Amino acid sequence: MRCFCLAVIAAVGCHGFSSQWLFAQSDDELAPLQLPETVVEARPDPFPTNPLAGDTLVTPGRGESLANTTASSVTVITRDQIEASRHSSVSEVLRGISGVDVVQAGGPGRQTSIFMRGANSEHTKVLIDGIPANDPSGPTRAFDFSTLSLDNVERIEVVRGPQSMVYGSDAIGGVINIVTRRADGAQRVLASASGGSFGTHEERISVSGGDHNKYYSVGASYLNTNGFSAVSRRLGGLEKDGFQRTAVSGRFGWTPSASINVDYVFRFTAADAEVDDYLLDNLIRENQTEQFFQRVQIASSALDGIIENKVGFSLTDYQRIDTDPGIFGTPEFNGQTSQVDWQAGLLLTETNRLVTGIDYWQEEASTTSTPNVPRSQAGVYIEDRFQMGKRSFTSIGVRWDDHSTAGSAETYRLTQLFRFDETGTRIHGSIGRGFRAPSIAQSSTFFFLGDPSLRPEFSKGWDIGVEQTFLGGALVADATYFRNNFTNLIVFDFPSFSLQNVGLAESRGIELTAKLRMTDFTSLNASYTYNDTENLITNSQLLRRPRHKASVNLQQRTCDNRADLNLYLLYVGTRADFGTAAVEDLSTYITLNVSGSYAINDHWRAFARLENLTDTDYEEVFGFATPGISGYAGLTFLR
Repeated sequence: MRCFCLAVIAAVGCHGFSSQWLFAQSDDELAPLQLPETVVEARPDPFPTNPLAGDTLVTPGRGESLANTTASSVTVITRDQIEASRHSSVSEVLRGISGVDVVQAGGPGRQTSIFMRGANSEHTKVLIDGIPANDPSGPTRAFDFSTLSLDNVERIEVVRGPQSMVYGSDAIGGVINIVTRRADGAQRVLASASGGSFGTHEERISVSGGDHNKYYSVGASYLNTNGFSAVSRRLGGLEKDGFQRTAVSGRFGWTPSASINVDYVFRFTAADAEVDDYLLDNLIRENQTEQFFQRVQIASSALDGIIENKVGFSLTDYQRIDTDPGIFGTPEFNGQTSQVDWQAGLLLTETNRLVTGIDYWQEEASTTSTPNVPRSQAGVYIEDRFQMGKRSFTSIGVRWDDHSTAGSAETYRLTQLFRFDETGTRIHGSIGRGFRAPSIAQSSTFFFLGDPSLRPEFSKGWDIGVEQTFLGGALVADATYFRNNFTNLIVFDFPSFSLQNVGLAESRGIELTAKLRMTDFTSLNASYTYNDTENLITNSQLLRRPRHKASVNLQQRTCDNRADLNLYLLYVGTRADFGTAAVEDLSTYITLNVSGSYAINDHWRAFARLENLTDTDYEEVFGFATPGISGYAGLTFLR
């Protein structure tokens, strides 16, 4: 706590502040905004040392694009913002993003789901450097964020709205892409150790470096916490549920010539979470998980970047063990997804780029009591991005997919941006169709309740918004209206005790964001989301989606960047959830987190964070506990 106090005192008492944002809520950089003159971009180095420099985005479409020419609803969390947050898990830095709801059933290591613009958790496609990371052995193929650490992460890009044209199945609500660090420059060694509440300690180390011909970054971490009971104290939860996580990740690249690049990434996670039965302490139950993601890609460029080709292979592997499954009697689950993809880009003119490609993936899953069940899908797509004059930027694409059991699906996406640099105005919009094939557990008779006749789920979503700069770029505000319609949703029908395609749902709302450079020394970032969801069959609100959510982040840097102080407030409104006998409303809650750091010298930095400073008692999932006030502190060494 002494380190934390040093940071607070320095932030208040020193002169010469400089601002830094914690979260980026829209396309542009968060430093003082200067709208450039609209010019035709020169073709960049096809394999730059730092491909994510500036305002480059990699997720909204096929191939890289500039943020100020992109109409999609995108949030970018950069490496600097990740480090400033002092967190160790991806889910924690996603909490403040507009249009995204993070729901965790208990403490560290417990099931953590993402609901994007009202869609189900399985409607968010998660990528790690382009690797499909959703769990093929899970009940719905949803991705569980409970074990995903921030080791070696360069940035996180979140794209809201249907993205199946770009990424195929599962991308109904949106896409979250975790991009691994591609280092450049002299070798950099970073090590840290921290500890705090609930008997928590965490150690990290990473090594990175590179030049124009090669690059490397390798990181490892270990987290251990005694935790607290996953069952709420009001329901009698007393036994502590601990959590351990070991993560190793790396990225290696080789550019033997100006026209060829070879890239390899991997991420391994082993986690052990003590868990409880539903609303009841269990002293012996654990969920043991191993995940392994890897991808190798070869990219080539010809004719001074006019023609580009990429060929890649990805592999995702899951192993999960439940040490006390109870009446279900299925302690082990295994899943694997392998994907081969090819993409070609052609620069038709300086302002028109055409991209086409194909991908083929196969997934398989098995349990202790069921044999290995395979599924496959092949897709082909074409996308055109073009600029008309100095104000209009358009992307349009179509995709065809053929699933081995769910049949074929056609999806599309259109985005349009009008930019008026003279007034600092951007009018943006998008419309698209998404689909999701049933998971193996839902469509195979080898799994409990599986039904091969289930059809794919579909969505149609659109948004339109205006971004405006004020005060010479000191204030950037955005207002976006969105609407999503979901059909053929797979739901459990109690009368027939089976899964059926009977679900219809709707989600509509407004996302408001503001970024204010209050002075040259202080930055403020705020967001508000109104999301009205409805199950059109039962005329009820969709579960665990709040109608109102808001966040405010204030950050200062001081003492010639030797110290920083961050205050983060999160408001979450009422939302429905399953209770003990019927659907109940969970109460509104507000949490306040504070973090800071202080550079002792050129190599050592002390840091600390306080979470839930007001000691708010709340539940994200009915009957599951959340931490009260807690504190953590540590040291970082950089060479």
